[in-house]
Amino acid sequence: MDKKPLYQFKLPPEEDVIRRNRTITAYYAKMYRSEPKLYKWAGMAAFASFHIGEKLKLWNWHKSGIKTFSETCQKKNRNIEDDFQIIRIINNRIFMEIGSLHLAFSQLDYSLFKEQLIESKKHKIIIEAFEKLQKVKKDNYAKKSEELVWEANVEILYHEQSLVVQPMFNKLTSTFSSAMSLIASFDYTVNHKKTNWKLNSRFISFMLTKGFWVTKKQGYLPNVTNFKQRWFWITEDLLKKWQQIENKTNSVDEEIDYLLSFDNRAFIMNTKKMDKTPEH
Repeated sequence: MDKKPLYQFKLPPEEDVIRRNRTITAYYAKMYRSEPKLYKWAGMAAFASFHIGEKLKLWNWHKSGIKTFSETCQKKNRNIEDDFQIIRIINNRIFMEIGSLHLAFSQLDYSLFKEQLIESKKHKIIIEAFEKLQKVKKDNYAKKSEELVWEANVEILYHEQSLVVQPMFNKLTSTFSSAMSLIASFDYTVNHKKTNWKLNSRFISFMLTKGFWVTKKQGYLPNVTNFKQRWFWITEDLLKKWQQIENKTNSVDEEIDYLLSFDNRAFIMNTKKMDKTPEH
């Protein structure tokens, strides 16, 4: 019995920051396209990675180079470069932590996959989420399973935001956190078209209106690096909009096609046969 996925992700080197981000974005889109009824998190992650990439372009990586997380956080005098490094590392870590789990889940015998989750001491919420996705697969994607699919994907999203992202967000400088909060936005129209306001969201606007009671508890100032505020924004706005666009097949297909175009390397999700197509 195979103990690891036969297909392995092949990313550009970390030093090639923007190209690596685009490849990660495309991989998420390919995961979603392979099983759109199952991998809702991956579809949403493709858009999130795209937006992170747009922010990463603001920094001159060729001049500064890259640094490790420990290098960055141990500095006494932190600056904006260190904050950009943390955002870069977050993008990589989400992919390696959760993207890799999706790949393993799709290719390994489920009993072995679950055994590996337990052995590697993955959080209970992740184990339970993939347990639900496995149940949906066994039920052959029955219509009644749709609610279970979303429940599982929200749990994966919660794990991502609370246990992968938040510990690193806590290391950002207060100045950078404030700047992020001012410009934080999300859009499901990324294909060089005029945005549809129904599918666009700005964090600060949402939290000062519909999320006001949440920000009030934190001192009235919207802060995207605050988990409670960010999770409210995600679940009450971004996630609901993702569910809306999901119901419009033509619209979501067009956007996913654009994100797929970021990288043309071969990709296999749901088969145990090794892809022989050369990587580019």
